[in-house]
Amino acid sequence: MGAKIMKQFQQRLRASKITAAFLILGMLAQGCAAVEDRRFGQVATDAEIRLDINKRALNGKNQDLFFDLKTNVYEGRVMLTGAVKAAANRTRIAGLARGIPGVRTIYNDVQVTDAGGFKNTANDTWIKTKVNSQLLAENGVNSANYQTRVVNSVIYIIGRALSQHEFGKVLTIAKRIEHVTKVVHHIDVRPQTTK
Repeated sequence: MGAKIMKQFQQRLRASKITAAFLILGMLAQGCAAVEDRRFGQVATDAEIRLDINKRALNGKNQDLFFDLKTNVYEGRVMLTGAVKAAANRTRIAGLARGIPGVRTIYNDVQVTDAGGFKNTANDTWIKTKVNSQLLAENGVNSANYQTRVVNSVIYIIGRALSQHEFGKVLTIAKRIEHVTKVVHHIDVRPQTTK
């Protein structure tokens, strides 16, 4: 059974890589990729890192972690989020990202808690939708430079602000969302570089 699941995952992974490549090429053809400030090669490297972490999570000994883990990668910085019931599983999750080429930093933001369930998931989805839409609508914020997750009413943000002013706007938006208990960020403040 485990080998069958792994084979199906590998087939889906190959299909996902092909689909991602076509999406990226399509965005480039339309000029949409220019919105984000990461270089094309870095976007591809970040996608590979994320796929490698997911492959490791689907490995036989780590399959129990797969549905507890959410992964974001921005410029080689890995943000791991989710919720597990045991601290040992949080440590195992961090190990999934170690040793992968291109990983510069690992932020292990996985919560150890018994909290969760449908009500929390629905609330988290509402919060994420709200924060992402407000980042998109805010003048002076390049929302394409940020990736967000919400776990048990805690907002996690990774990305890059082009100025201290933009950074402040992003944090203010996240903190003023109703029902948010905490905001954890991994935002670098760096001006745009020439491509």
